Amino acid sequence: MNKRIYSLVLSDEVVDAVDALARAAGMSRSAMINGILAEKVAFVTPEMRLRSILESLAGSMTEAFSLAEKPTGSTLVCRTSLKYRYKPTVKYSVEIFSENGKMAGELKVSFRTQNTRLIGDLTEFFKCWAALEQAHIADKISGDILYTISDGRFTRTLNMPRGDISEEALGAAVADYMAMLDGAMKEYFLRLPNIEEAALAAGDYYRIELAKQRAIV
Repeated sequence: MNKRIYSLVLSDEVVDAVDALARAAGMSRSAMINGILAEKVAFVTPEMRLRSILESLAGSMTEAFSLAEKPTGSTLVCRTSLKYRYKPTVKYSVEIFSENGKMAGELKVSFRTQNTRLIGDLTEFFKCWAALEQAHIADKISGDILYTISDGRFTRTLNMPRGDISEEALGAAVADYMAMLDGAMKEYFLRLPNIEEAALAAGDYYRIELAKQRAIV
């Protein structure tokens, strides 16, 4: 969306009130005024779209997740824990892209650990997960499934679901995906060190939960 500089004559009191709203929302004065005017004329700005998606995502997350911080801008960060010896914390970071396109955003899953055994088990799980997705949804999404798997870290692009979808529905779909990934990971780790049994359990969980997805990202 193109932006230009415009001159407006505003009272000091109005500007003070706008600045207070902007500070509370973590926005600039210009962004706040742009949002207020857009809402008045019923125009959805990219910033408003992002806020709707993130609010829906935060509201749709299961109890397994806890917000690490209040969603800001285009990013939401949350955490959950994994039953693995010392219950390591899993960090999920979601960035939603501002423009409509084939890519809705990006999900990153990471752990703060130096445990080589855990890093190896995580890497094997993410490889298992990637294989499941290639087998079951590669032909059902609007773009390629793009992954990065490295040292127990996982990054995946989030695709726009096919057909028209509202901001609220997109946020809920991303929340569904995160819950499915987190649940499959926990099923996998419950069966370790038997890797074959772990992979079968994760696969069974994935297929059951995939059928419940409101939209595929």
